[in-house]
Amino acid sequence: MTEKKKRTEKEARPLKSGKAPLKFRKKDVVVAIVHYNTPELTCACIGSLLKNGGIYKCVKDMKVVVFDNSDQRPMECPPTGVIRLDNTKGQIIDFDKELEKFPDRCPEIGCAKGCEYGSAKHMMTVQKLWELIPNGFILMESDILIKKPIDHMVRHEYSFVGYYQKAQPYNPFNIGRILPMLCWMNVPLLTKYGAKYFDPERTYGLLPGGNDNRKNWYDTGAVMLEDILSKRPNLKGLHEDIRPLVEHFGAASWKNNDLDAQLAWIERNKDLIV
Repeated sequence: MTEKKKRTEKEARPLKSGKAPLKFRKKDVVVAIVHYNTPELTCACIGSLLKNGGIYKCVKDMKVVVFDNSDQRPMECPPTGVIRLDNTKGQIIDFDKELEKFPDRCPEIGCAKGCEYGSAKHMMTVQKLWELIPNGFILMESDILIKKPIDHMVRHEYSFVGYYQKAQPYNPFNIGRILPMLCWMNVPLLTKYGAKYFDPERTYGLLPGGNDNRKNWYDTGAVMLEDILSKRPNLKGLHEDIRPLVEHFGAASWKNNDLDAQLAWIERNKDLIV
């Protein structure tokens, strides 16, 4: 294999250790996707971003980071230029060790079919991404397709731009959150005023007391919202109805949905994908 070919293959599938912050230009718009056993959906998501996201002028300008938490179906060959952070064996976050810190955790809240404490793991992952992408990024879930430009969401005067869900359905304590589906997060501003994405004292199913403990009902995006509201006026966010911007294949980013159903959904929406 020639040196040029080796270099081309390396550039096609860059993989980082996740031990140190990733290096981007200050002006770069970075998109981060947390991947869990859905490589087809994640690739389709990225393809729709390239076609409709309004961010990239050409392939070399791609700034997409995939944090791979898969335990069954990793994203082994991401699209050209995409940075993959491989956590499939706990190289960056050892979830087994993290869960051991919560011996009285509540599976009735934290577990769903095919996903053990997935919300808590997702929050830990996004908190880690704050360290790895300290200039801020757009968080996306893998089970959406972008239909319209999203680069307008990057607004540095706000701590976040995204969908403010005042009360999550089925949450007995009516705890709100910022939907993780599509959200710009101004990490420098959030960290400056002490906001968090994951807080071991406010999480989803990890604490003692089960369903009766309010602190067990902070789903993904709830801690950040509560911190933003408590830090006003230093932190302010901008609510945006993201529904016109995306096509959503519900819950596939955290459940092991049927692969045939995923592929059929991708086929139905292939016009959105590059």
